[in-house]
Amino acid sequence: MASRASSEGTTPAKSTTPAKLPVVGTTWYRRGPRYWLRRAGFGCAALLTAVLVCAAAGALFDGLVSGLPDGWREASYVVEGAAAVVGLAWGWVRGRRQIRERLADPPTPAQSWARQRDARRGAASGVSSRGLMLLMLPLLPAVMAWWLGTMCAATFVRELPSEVGARRAMAG
Repeated sequence: MASRASSEGTTPAKSTTPAKLPVVGTTWYRRGPRYWLRRAGFGCAALLTAVLVCAAAGALFDGLVSGLPDGWREASYVVEGAAAVVGLAWGWVRGRRQIRERLADPPTPAQSWARQRDARRGAASGVSSRGLMLLMLPLLPAVMAWWLGTMCAATFVRELPSEVGARRAMAG
């Protein structure tokens, strides 16, 4: 999803050395085969990770409802399937909205690195919420479908917001 802002002023005025960005490094500047290989590799890895996590969540849910009587088990599968479809669509819409907002005000290369660093630091606090995950086990497939939709929307865009910010920073 390219924005108008990214196509304006793409000629560098200040510096001809492209800044290194998360995921794409310096390949974003020329967008050659290495760039597309990195983007495709990241997209495939993200999709594979999401599918594996969603499959694990589905297996956990299956183990949870396997002791229920047949009628209740089928009903829980239908409800969980519907919740997963809604979660996937909601995640996609939310992810696209976030990309649009970030394209309107793209981060500079330094802000992109700071955001990635902060995301890694915040992951440690997720370990402390394992008890909450046990309570959320019945909703886990729907939550994972929402996460899958958000991740796909953020991964499969034409131009990353960090690229737009780096182009603007080079242009001055």
